[in-house]
Amino acid sequence: MIRINLLSVREAQREAGRRQEGRLMVLGTVFVLALLLVIEVGSRLRLAPINAEHERLRSEITALDAKTKEITELERKRNDIEDKLNTIASLEQRKVGPVQILADLSDATPDQVWLLEFTENSGAATITGLALDNQTIAVFMRRLGGSPYFSDVDLVEATQAEQDGVQLKRFVVNARLSFAGKPLPPASRNLRYPEPSKQQPTRARKGSRA
Repeated sequence: MIRINLLSVREAQREAGRRQEGRLMVLGTVFVLALLLVIEVGSRLRLAPINAEHERLRSEITALDAKTKEITELERKRNDIEDKLNTIASLEQRKVGPVQILADLSDATPDQVWLLEFTENSGAATITGLALDNQTIAVFMRRLGGSPYFSDVDLVEATQAEQDGVQLKRFVVNARLSFAGKPLPPASRNLRYPEPSKQQPTRARKGSRA
């Protein structure tokens, strides 16, 4: 009679099954690690151009920042030079301007007008004088307004006055001065004209200043 030990066969089968499971687990782990490695390498390869582009853009931004600082400095220097040139031009105009202003003022004064006072402050002028009548004052203002050195000529007041026993018209005219002889921008609200003298001279001459 032959006896077969089935317990040993079952035990061997279970051992073979455990070994098979172990191999499958190892293979599964290796596969998962390989897959993760492939994903990591693929991600790095895809990110490499993006990182390179990022670095390039950063370099360009740094270079642009440096150029912007240079441009800002050049703008500042240019503005300084323009301010100095404008100051020089203004000084030159103020050397020549007053001579032309007084010459045009004298040319605009009719024979029947006697200037008593001419005062100026920051381009705002007040002219006080005597005239035979209102028509003569109007002629004087029209001539003065035709000069490129005078603008916004305006009659402030015209009152009766007596000079050496003769009845005359005492007038006050405001005007803006252009030292460069060029058109002026609109007057500022802060513009203030000099106040005319309240005292009247005993004698006055054509084109003279009191």
